[in-house]
Amino acid sequence: MDFSTLCQQENCYDIVAVESLHVRILSIATTHPRFEGDSEPAYVLALNQELAGRGHHVTALVPHAPGVAVNESIGNVRVRRFRYFLPASAQRLCYNGGILPNLRKSWMARVNLPFFLAAQTAAVAREVAFGSYDVVQSHWLITSGIVGVLAARPARLPVVVTAHGSDVFTENRLFKILDRWVLKRSCVCTVNSRRSGQLVSRLDPNARIEPVPMGVYPERHGKHLASVAIREAMGNGSPQMLFVGRFSENKGVPDLIRALPIIATELPGVRLALVGFGPDEDRIRSTITTQGVEDRVTLLGRVPGGEMPAHMASADLLVLPSIRIEGLGVVLLEALASGTPVVGSDVGGIPDIIEDGVTGLLSRSQDPSDIAAKCVRMIKDNDLNRRTIENGKRLVDDRFSWTRIGEALEAILLECVRDSRMSGSGRSGPRESV
Repeated sequence: MDFSTLCQQENCYDIVAVESLHVRILSIATTHPRFEGDSEPAYVLALNQELAGRGHHVTALVPHAPGVAVNESIGNVRVRRFRYFLPASAQRLCYNGGILPNLRKSWMARVNLPFFLAAQTAAVAREVAFGSYDVVQSHWLITSGIVGVLAARPARLPVVVTAHGSDVFTENRLFKILDRWVLKRSCVCTVNSRRSGQLVSRLDPNARIEPVPMGVYPERHGKHLASVAIREAMGNGSPQMLFVGRFSENKGVPDLIRALPIIATELPGVRLALVGFGPDEDRIRSTITTQGVEDRVTLLGRVPGGEMPAHMASADLLVLPSIRIEGLGVVLLEALASGTPVVGSDVGGIPDIIEDGVTGLLSRSQDPSDIAAKCVRMIKDNDLNRRTIENGKRLVDDRFSWTRIGEALEAILLECVRDSRMSGSGRSGPRESV
């Protein structure tokens, strides 16, 4: 069954029932919180905690970072971090924006790369050899998927890979070859959106694809968390707009800034707060100056993950003007769970969250005039505002809660373990029904 057919089912996550097992899971990733309150994405940790909460033994194998423990437990998840360069302060490849942006901006990150690949391969091989695992889950096909498959195959362990978007949106010919190699040797590829699933299908039409998005904890969000102090720090606009994400070219922040003077003609008190960091910050600052909106834009920089629900709740509108590569857009889910309406561009996985006029408004990518029109419409139309928030909250509860997503991933992992034990192979055959 192909991805588009699968997602047309009444429930996108219904899968074949499997027996109840408690298994040992090795989770391989290159992005993971380094410490409590870290601004690094926490979705890998959230997934692992959901699996561990169901009685499974979960170990996360992730890159080391200066000043953090090599081995520790975060709740019921064991975290092992491998060093890939000495001294630790010279490890520049991972975190703080991600591997690809770091490679583009830092010569030291480029020096780190071959050592990182060797260290990750050795760490995964050692963990598989001595950890008595039942299944390997690799987040991102490159590099975690490659080393996961290399280590798991001799041990006859099934591998579940997760495509988060950037790893399959690539046009790089070598990366596509490597992606196909990983897919053909994996039990299942889980994807975070329909668009990611379509791209995986193009890479390997025979790949077994399961939709398992990233999510939120709805109970940790809500307008009751809104803060006068945070709103003032954001600019205290009337209305107050918000962007949250990496300051990279693909996020389209300059287009949002260019839209701001147009929005101000309709909404003179509007202000925009930008939460994030990344390689495009200088360009963003330059655009703010050339557009003459210095008094309307506040750059807040990094915000700890634990403080994000209050920032979401304190805004009147969240905007995600991505250009092309957007695996899903989790910030949209966080905003909707907070009772804040959303506008996003019609690219990548964003339409999985925003149904135009139902859970938000979709704008054309790289079109400041259209971004402005959609923002003004959402703010001025009280009925649309209220309706999209109500529908958005239901969507988050029904499809994007971590509890729901954890159940779906658990079933997939257990099925791969069962099929592997029955067949003696790390890759199961095509499914007959869903």
